[in-house]
Amino acid sequence: MKLPLALAELGLIDEYEFVVHPRLAGHGPTLFAGMSKHVDLKLVSRLEFASGAVAMRYEPRR
Repeated sequence: MKLPLALAELGLIDEYEFVVHPRLAGHGPTLFAGMSKHVDLKLVSRLEFASGAVAMRYEPRR
């Protein structure tokens, strides 16, 4: 999982989409662990599903 981190560090990601499921797992991979700087994001859209999952689309603030 080094590619997403490298792309984020170089500012090459135009859009992030996260889907949050209403379940706690307590473990799992962290996609952007080790980033050297914060990326400020702006919420562009949000979609809530009947299951309770929420899809959120963000763009980096530039």
